[in-house]
Amino acid sequence: MASDPVECKSVRFWPIVHAHTCVHPLYVRPPPAAVGGTGTGCDGRSTDGQIMTLYHQTSCEIGPLILDGGFHLGRSGWCGGGIYFATTPKATESKAIGQDSHQGFMIEAQVMVGKLGRGDRHCKIDGHVLVGEKLHEAGFDSATFNPGDGDEYVVYCSSQVVSVKHIPYGQRC
Repeated sequence: MASDPVECKSVRFWPIVHAHTCVHPLYVRPPPAAVGGTGTGCDGRSTDGQIMTLYHQTSCEIGPLILDGGFHLGRSGWCGGGIYFATTPKATESKAIGQDSHQGFMIEAQVMVGKLGRGDRHCKIDGHVLVGEKLHEAGFDSATFNPGDGDEYVVYCSSQVVSVKHIPYGQRC
């Protein structure tokens, strides 16, 4: 996959404000290089706006790779190939179940969601699944939807993931 354009790679948001407290960047590992996105789909993504603390579960083998090298876009899902997040670690249990999903390693991420497109339970916004560039062309930076087990958030430009850290969850990794 092509790397994000320079405009996406330069997005940095320090300090992070979380629960009304600034988190010094020394305590949070930012992803090094953004990977993923497609051509102009990442150009002009929101460089300000809402940052959310969200959760992503993956395997014990893949988790450290994400911490060291950043997220890669997935290939499939309700909202197409993107990076999917849940609102709590517990919520990832029912969400990290797709063909490309894994469990065992919990990542807490600060995600720049920007302007959200709200989809129905099948991720349709105004009757269409808008992904990547089409979502951005419709004026949105990311998508959110509830397939029946709680909200999910999807970004299509990996540099929208501002920082990541491993958090203990269960006894798997």
